[in-house]
Amino acid sequence: MNRVKLARLIKTGILGVDVTEQDVRSDIEKAKGFPFSAYAVDLSYLELARELLEGTGILLTAAVSYPLGGMTLATKLDQIRFALRVRAEEINATLNISAIRSGDYASVRCELEAMAETAAGAIDVIVIPQFDVLTSEEKLRTCETILEAGVRAIKTDGHGGLCRPEDILLVRRALGRNLSIEASGGIRTTQQALELLDAGADFIHTSTAYSVMEDAEEL
Repeated sequence: MNRVKLARLIKTGILGVDVTEQDVRSDIEKAKGFPFSAYAVDLSYLELARELLEGTGILLTAAVSYPLGGMTLATKLDQIRFALRVRAEEINATLNISAIRSGDYASVRCELEAMAETAAGAIDVIVIPQFDVLTSEEKLRTCETILEAGVRAIKTDGHGGLCRPEDILLVRRALGRNLSIEASGGIRTTQQALELLDAGADFIHTSTAYSVMEDAEEL
């Protein structure tokens, strides 16, 4: 796969407690040289990123309840409303992992439905179930709940996770193409990205996009 084609399947961004305004400016300036699909920032930098990405064709992604998902539903919905006000085009919203691990899928579904209703079709909702800490049964039950709630996209992991090809294959075999899957977590090389795409991932989400493209074929 050549670099341009691979870049179009990559979503990247800059997130973290030590990220400065200059870091955001510098990283987005570098990202402008590539046809990435989307770029994610923390909520405090959304308005700046909106301005810097204008006209690039790169979607602006808002990180909601990131990275652990432990916020109240009301707080998550307020964050989605803020993302809408600053014209973000998609959100990455971390689910209530404690509810999933507790088997409380009714609460998970309620949260998903409320987020989808608040987004009202004006912004793409992509949710993070944190596959790295879930069993295979929990992964499938969560993905089924996501679909039942009317959400159609997941980002496998957020902070500290590791996405494996078997995670993608598990969901694809059970649910087919009904769910868009962004492989995320520990993806650092071209080979890792290609293996995940071959397994059925629709996108690669990585903060190390330039390393991931390093060994891709030239045009």
